[in-house]
Parts: sequence; structure tokens; C-alpha cells
Amino acid sequence: MKTHFIAPHPLFGRKTAPLPLKEQERSPYYWWWAYLRHSEPYIKCCEKGGKGPLAKLYSDFGDVREDDFRKWWTTGDHGAQLFAEQRQAVKFGQLKDAAEWHPDWTTDRALVIAIPLNMNKRLIKAGVSKLLDQKITTRRGRKALRDTDSSARYPLARNYSSRNLGKALEVYDLWIRGKINPEEKLKLWEIGVAANLNTLKKATSIDPHDRMEVRNRLNAAVNRYVKEAKKHLLGVEKGIFPAV
Repeated sequence: MKTHFIAPHPLFGRKTAPLPLKEQERSPYYWWWAYLRHSEPYIKCCEKGGKGPLAKLYSDFGDVREDDFRKWWTTGDHGAQLFAEQRQAVKFGQLKDAAEWHPDWTTDRALVIAIPLNMNKRLIKAGVSKLLDQKITTRRGRKALRDTDSSARYPLARNYSSRNLGKALEVYDLWIRGKINPEEKLKLWEIGVAANLNTLKKATSIDPHDRMEVRNRLNAAVNRYVKEAKKHLLGVEKGIFPAV
């Protein structure tokens, strides 16, 4: 069965012609790995060879200390084993033998209809249409991932924005660096500037009103991203991502 992911999987290119990092970062699975690398409890588990409270998670995700996502993704086929859909896809078409039916095709995933071939074609179409109307309801827009029928061992918990996942981790890195080393500590608005959250370019304005307004916005944005990153870190330690 062809490997299928419910969200974009990372693209690496060939060894002789690797694709840029952004082709990995567009995938939520890259950020799952990246957040796991920022989890202090998980890193401690890696240092102990997979022992400790997160031993079960380690048995699935393995050692993530090496800064090489492609190597981690492909080693032991981690990516497909953890995130690919495991269930047999339902294909449209006639089943010619009962053996072609797959146990994964439960009633919520496939509709089986017996059609007498001597039945009037118009009545067949009307009957099938009525059955479909009863079983299928059309939903506009993108279906929420939490409502999607995923069979992955580790399904995505909700919809996501790769840009926001990356930006939250970038802001968190700048924030935690100051916690670890006071000499590198930045004010919240300075973190916002360093992370390119400042689109108005007025954080250093000579106008005190403009300066205060923009810095307040940056303070709020940084606090929001740090809070979001902390939620994701707690989530990946439980096998949940993005955090709900």
C-alpha cells in the first residue's frame, strides 16, 4: 500500500540535490520532531538511553538529540511508522470477489450496495442517490483535523500553521536563552524585534507614543508565542501535537 499522510510530509530531494530546509519546515511532522528536541524531560530520557517517565514515548520516537531531521525521519522508517495512515484506503469501484473486502472498511468509511443488474437504471440511480444523501453530508471549507478519520499511530491533534509553529519555537528559544543565561536576557519587546514580529518598525521610534504602543504589542505577541510553545512542549511529551 502506498504511504499516505493526512498532512504534507517533508521533502528532502536527492543526496546530490537536496531541497532547502523550508521544504521540511512546511510539514507539521518536522515541527513535532523540533518541539520534542526542546523538551527537557525527553532529552533527559534520551541521555538515559530511553529510561524514565517518557520511556514509552522514547520507544516510538527514539533519540532526537542529533540535529538531522532527515536522518531521524528515515532511520527505522520513523516518519511512516509514526505519522502515516495505517488503514487500507477505500477505492471506488466494483468488488469482483468477497476476498477483496478489507476489514478496515467499516460502515462509517464505506457504503456497500447490492444492485440487481435486471433493475431499471433510473430506479438504480434514484436509489443510490437517496442512500448517499442519507450517509454523506457535505461540509464546506477545510475539515478540522480533529474530525478527520485518521489511522496514524500519532495523528495530528488539530489544524495548524507551520509558520506559527516555527515562530512560536523561535520566540521561545530567545526567551528561554535569557532564563538560562541572564547576560543574554532580552526584554519581551526586544525578543519580538529579534524574531521579526515588529512589522511597524516603530519600537525604537523617537516618538514616545509610537514607541510605547508598538512595544506593548510586541510584549503581548511574545507572551502569546511563549505560552503557545509551552503548550506544544507539554503536548509532545504526551504524544499530542499540536497542543489543543
